[in-house]
Amino acid sequence: MKIVIRAGGAGTRLWPISRRNNPKQFQAIINDKTLVRNTVDRAKPLLGKSNDLFISVNRRMEKKLKKEIPELMDKNIIIEPAARNTSPAICLESCILARRFGEEAIVASLPSDDYISNKTAFHSMLHAAEKFLKKNSEYIITPGAKPVYPDTGYSYIKMGGKMAGAGREKIFQVAGWIEKPDVTRCEKLIRSGKYFCHTGMYIWKLKTILDLFRELQPKVYGVCKKIAAGRGGKNYANLEKITIETAITKKAPRIGVIVSEKIGWSDLGKWHVLAEIIGRDKRGNVVEGQTIALDTKNCLIYGPKDKLIATVGLDNMVVVLTEDALLVCPKERSGEVKKIVEELEKRKFKKFI
Repeated sequence: MKIVIRAGGAGTRLWPISRRNNPKQFQAIINDKTLVRNTVDRAKPLLGKSNDLFISVNRRMEKKLKKEIPELMDKNIIIEPAARNTSPAICLESCILARRFGEEAIVASLPSDDYISNKTAFHSMLHAAEKFLKKNSEYIITPGAKPVYPDTGYSYIKMGGKMAGAGREKIFQVAGWIEKPDVTRCEKLIRSGKYFCHTGMYIWKLKTILDLFRELQPKVYGVCKKIAAGRGGKNYANLEKITIETAITKKAPRIGVIVSEKIGWSDLGKWHVLAEIIGRDKRGNVVEGQTIALDTKNCLIYGPKDKLIATVGLDNMVVVLTEDALLVCPKERSGEVKKIVEELEKRKFKKFI
């Protein structure tokens, strides 16, 4: 199995800690390692050879990546010429790997900012997906996670008929997708037991995903194929910004979801998710930095060690302080932080982005 870690995101959902020139994947948020370092370390046991690991990153972050992951060979760094979202990025990585290894190679394409509590279960799940694809190469497999609380920021996958698995990992046909439902519908999905959170991870044979690009996104495929051959990089910036789900996977005729009972997955893209992972005090608060929290409960308070954050009477709030910005919002609305970055761009407040 070849592995590509996608580290090209701008990290806007964890503003103001995450910035354009220092996105969240290059920061140590949940422990003393950066998110991309955690992801690389988690992936290494799955590799047959050291050159089976690739990282996709935008050009602006290339030097930062080399410093953070010095063992990665230059030829295994995939440079995105511009930020065009996951569809062009995945097409580019697939074209590059196909040119090097051929289209029969099986590849896992993984986000760089996931939290996974059980590495052994994660490895077992990806091995199970690889085993399935060796016999059913026409399928795309995407891991799903059992939802434990309603989150309106996720896509949800409906479980269809079981295709494989009898132990901890099971593979089901994808019977449908629901994109970011409201709270009431989220609660119904969870109660039904038929839906999983989409993790954004994919495992596929390169021929399968490239055939879909050739059919559904021929312009994207044509540009990425040229870039993989060493020419045509300027045209990449003109491609539409579109997710892999919108462009390809929601239209794929054969797609399965693999689920594990043990991996403990979370998307580290929202402040309220971090509040579920980092340890809480006896009042339910998650605190990083110097804080005086009076009559304050169920809050996430995050700041630098040389500044004091004081709160009175807060409940279920997010408070994040940096050197030049302050975020205050209800915890249940922390998934909307990206809107602040969009507003900063409209107002041309570049120094805060």
